[in-house]
Amino acid sequence: MKVLFACGGTAGHINPAIAIADLLRKKAPHLSVPFVGTPAGMENRLVPGAGYPIRHIPVKGLRRSLSPANLRAGASLIRSFRIAGRILDEEKPDLVVGTGGYVCYPTLREAAKRGIPTVLHESNARAGIAARLLARRIDLALINFPSAAHDFKKSKKTVVSGNPLRRAFYDLNRETARKRLGIGRDALLLLVFGGSLGARNLNEAFEGAVPRLLSSFPSLRILHAVGRNPSGEEPVSYGRYERKPYIDDMPLRLTAADAVVCRAGAMTISEIAAAGVPSILVPFPHAAGDHQTKNALALARQNAAILIPDGALTADLLFEKLSAYLSDPEERKRKGEAVRRFHVGNSEAVILREILDLCPNLVERS
Repeated sequence: MKVLFACGGTAGHINPAIAIADLLRKKAPHLSVPFVGTPAGMENRLVPGAGYPIRHIPVKGLRRSLSPANLRAGASLIRSFRIAGRILDEEKPDLVVGTGGYVCYPTLREAAKRGIPTVLHESNARAGIAARLLARRIDLALINFPSAAHDFKKSKKTVVSGNPLRRAFYDLNRETARKRLGIGRDALLLLVFGGSLGARNLNEAFEGAVPRLLSSFPSLRILHAVGRNPSGEEPVSYGRYERKPYIDDMPLRLTAADAVVCRAGAMTISEIAAAGVPSILVPFPHAAGDHQTKNALALARQNAAILIPDGALTADLLFEKLSAYLSDPEERKRKGEAVRRFHVGNSEAVILREILDLCPNLVERS
């Protein structure tokens, strides 16, 4: 038996695919699980690193403004249907799963035309154009935000499954996490991060607020992940301020944190919800379809997070909002409880159940 995954572009599309693939392989160890991605995307590092083979479809996304690049993208899309069809004919998968990225559209559309069962996992609060076009063709839509159900009204079946998360988010609790990090009962831990490549506006605004925050809150510890390409300046240390490229142990740090400042990618929000940590969300303004703003709004409208548009971000505003959080444990508790309601408990079990309901032979014959 074989399941073909289609994903690409960002880690927020690729990591859920790998997590679902791992889940299926754990249940059915002999299952064959190839991937399809684009030739130059992040998937070419992450997918082989997870132990899965990958094939390529050279498809590009259409820009939302008039551009000569759209002519080239349109031509690549037409070719992509032919290449996707050839891959499907050669691989002969029993199921095709898409988790986002331009490569999903030709792969799932061609699979549906061939009568192959199809599943689309949508992480964001609102689905993108390709996902909405696929809605009536796919057999199962798995969504993270209930608000995305509106985009899948024409799907045969839609289930709120949440995002598959690392096991540590379920195994850790706050007391254990803080003990492992050596954080006392009365200390405050603030995390700030903008993704693997960083976020220049966020980094610069926050660094302007750091001295006042440390002066105002003597028990505050700060971990600031600046990303792979920070502004080029040497790291700055104020004693209780740690600056590094990445946060490798994110489940541990988030579970221990009192507050977080970050972007609003779907996986980040799912991890914040699982940890129940109060947040200030600064959506990346150039994300496709402005989906990060839509993700952040879904939380802000339920009083589950504070939303600051990237263009409005300043050191003074960050200091003001963070000071209100850090000085008010009851407000942090309210925000933590509110954001936790966005966490779909045991999403892995829901995803596995729904996929096996659609294709029970994956386990029976693998």
